[in-house]
Amino acid sequence: MSNKEEGENVKEFMELLMELKISITQLTAKVDQLTDMKNVLEETKKIGNETAYRSFENEKDIDHLLKKVAEKASKEDVNRIVEEKDNWRRTFPSWVAVAIAAIALILPFLTN
Repeated sequence: MSNKEEGENVKEFMELLMELKISITQLTAKVDQLTDMKNVLEETKKIGNETAYRSFENEKDIDHLLKKVAEKASKEDVNRIVEEKDNWRRTFPSWVAVAIAAIALILPFLTN
């Protein structure tokens, strides 16, 4: 082999090494992008799981509220109960009787 052939072989080898270096650099950049994408995907998965859990909890809360609303009294029932408790015409005579009895009990102690 002559020096000229060896020089060309070395030149081709160096060109091949440069191409290899460029390819490795490009692959490294792609691996870095994939690593960054992996972190983004993990964060997205975490947020998705939290959202699914919150949705499940909200459904349970909605079911609980629907049960509580179903157990509540209707407006007519509430009005009827209020009328029964606040019907002073029915309870007035008994309060008068209690007041007279209290006065009759205390009056002898006050007069002596």
